[in-house]
Amino acid sequence: MSKRQWMISIAAILVIALLVVWSKMNFAGKNRIISEIQVEIESDSSGQFLSNQEVVRIIQDKIGNPIGKPASDLQLTQLELHLMKVPYIENANIFVSFDGKLKTKIIERKPIIRITNQRNKSFYLDTFGVQMPLKKGVQPNVLVANGIIPIVYEPGTKCISKIGRELIQLAAFFASNELWNAQFEQCYVDKLNRYLLIPRVGKHSIVLDNLVDISEKFENLRLFYVKGLPTVGWNRYTEIDISYENQIIGRTTE
Repeated sequence: MSKRQWMISIAAILVIALLVVWSKMNFAGKNRIISEIQVEIESDSSGQFLSNQEVVRIIQDKIGNPIGKPASDLQLTQLELHLMKVPYIENANIFVSFDGKLKTKIIERKPIIRITNQRNKSFYLDTFGVQMPLKKGVQPNVLVANGIIPIVYEPGTKCISKIGRELIQLAAFFASNELWNAQFEQCYVDKLNRYLLIPRVGKHSIVLDNLVDISEKFENLRLFYVKGLPTVGWNRYTEIDISYENQIIGRTTE
């Protein structure tokens, strides 16, 4: 037998051996008896919406108590899809370990803004625009927006409105900027669809009617805070409009 034929024979034997081992493991896996449900939740650092016990309850409501059942009785893909219908869950991965544990790994959605719409319904939007219900005892540190916000409250659905997308963009910008994240905590949407930002320092509001070149507009505001307001006084203006390119407009009630 030539060297080449010898190598081909060895490779064929290895492939057959691997197939045999794989088939045995697969058979054993399907007949593994579930001994325990283990839940691991990855959540935003500012709060966790679901507890391990709640996830176990959702699983049991769908398939009953899986303890003592063979893994072959469980439709894991369908169970994952069921979990991902929960508004708080972004992704779910379920598998059975070699020791029979039903391992469930959950990634929670990350809220980026809290909305109170014009019908006085409150909810969160995550980074993808998916609506999340409020949860008692969980208060993420995010921008709060209210006013004339025509977003219909439908938990688990994605917000596609222009105002919703812009509010997410605004909140994401603040979350990525330490200065502005510390300065602004509330946004009011008026009847002209302008965004009125309420700062923690000062009695004025910041007016923004579009988010074009938002970084440049807030850099202009920063320079105005540093060079302008110390001269005229922090309470001189009731509104500071940064909507226009390279322009700051201060308004008073006088």
